Amino acid sequence: MGPETRMDWNKLLDTTRYGYKSDNKGIRSPFQRDVDRILFSDHFRRLARKTQVHPLNENDHIHSRLTHSLEVASVGKTLGELAGAFLEERGELPDGLEPRDVGEAVQAACLAHDIGNPPFGHSGEEAIKDWFKGRKDDFGNLPEECLSDFTRFDGNAMAVRVLLSTGFHQSGISPTHAVLGALLKYPWSSLAAEKDKFSYFQTEADAMEKVAGALGLIPLDNRWSRPPLAYLTEAADDICYRIIDIEDATELDILDDWFMFESFAEYLDLATDPGERYDWVWKAHFRQRNSLLRAKLISAATNEAAAIFQTHYDDIMTGRFDKKSSLMEKSGNGICRRIHDVYDNISGKIFFSRRKAILELGAQNALGRLLDQAMVDVDGFCDPELSPANKKIKTILGDEIIDAIPKDDKLCQYRVMMAIVDYVSGMTDHYATELCRKLLGMGY
Repeated sequence: MGPETRMDWNKLLDTTRYGYKSDNKGIRSPFQRDVDRILFSDHFRRLARKTQVHPLNENDHIHSRLTHSLEVASVGKTLGELAGAFLEERGELPDGLEPRDVGEAVQAACLAHDIGNPPFGHSGEEAIKDWFKGRKDDFGNLPEECLSDFTRFDGNAMAVRVLLSTGFHQSGISPTHAVLGALLKYPWSSLAAEKDKFSYFQTEADAMEKVAGALGLIPLDNRWSRPPLAYLTEAADDICYRIIDIEDATELDILDDWFMFESFAEYLDLATDPGERYDWVWKAHFRQRNSLLRAKLISAATNEAAAIFQTHYDDIMTGRFDKKSSLMEKSGNGICRRIHDVYDNISGKIFFSRRKAILELGAQNALGRLLDQAMVDVDGFCDPELSPANKKIKTILGDEIIDAIPKDDKLCQYRVMMAIVDYVSGMTDHYATELCRKLLGMGY
């Protein structure tokens, strides 16, 4: 490939904000402002009551989407700074930027990576997809690319929608192009998606064209090259969720107290003899033991992921890096490979515990009920006069949301459906459960 097909860091680290001009004056960098905008948003705050893996859990040691996002952001910041130092050594870091700035850009994207996830975690995503798949004939008048946004619904695309402040999400986050790029793990639409993973809905298709142009992404078959920083965001998520899911499963007695130690001690060069440096682990409470393991695993995996990024740098910058591979999956016999393999071997046990299965069935019923009620006459929202039921639904969604959608828009029904999905996906686990009870006449 010629040099014209190589991405350029002057574009990839663009500090221009999507949607409006900003002078970026003041002591905070543009990327630090992105961090603050996301941290203080309503959407981020609600992650405190959204499922990471185990729904509606009363154990305070179990992770929510909020604690997970904060941990991913910490790892992402380090990965970004390591990448920034690498770029500085190569003379490719744009003028006026420091490695710290790259770290903050990745940190902001990591904070936002789950901001669009619906209640009840991945079960919530499946519930929304399954509801629409079962009613495809009811929405047969929608263009295929619009219908697939719902039948393949993904929280990654909703996160981009939230950050772009479109539709229901009039939040004003509007991050820099660089942070949007670091969030684009799947820079293609739902129709071009594999395994239902994509980064934007049709409502954001025009915006993505502009963002991709600003970032200088390379056009590929029905998609763009993944921005280099997105690999770091993904690596931070991969490292954290695998380690933390194992730790949470130990906390919930799904896995044995010694599982983490037995799985990783040898790879971390921890002593297995009580007379060695870490002899206290044999007497410590399992949380203390797991805390040591977690810290060492995250540190080692972060350093290895940064090294893998450097090894595959040229392929990443030219869009030749295998789109089906993550940095973690490129690990040979390192700690990232060990974490990946251990997690894959026990993920079935984690995700199909009895309590989790029961609650997830309930979650699917709850979201299905909410969609049943909200979309009972969804095409009627585009009529001059609303039905009594739709007037009530409009009141719940907010008059300004429905009134902003032109009734003569040929995609009026699609936009109303997206507004309803905005509302449902923005709910916390507890709010969705309580609202479902009220709709069933079981609570006031």
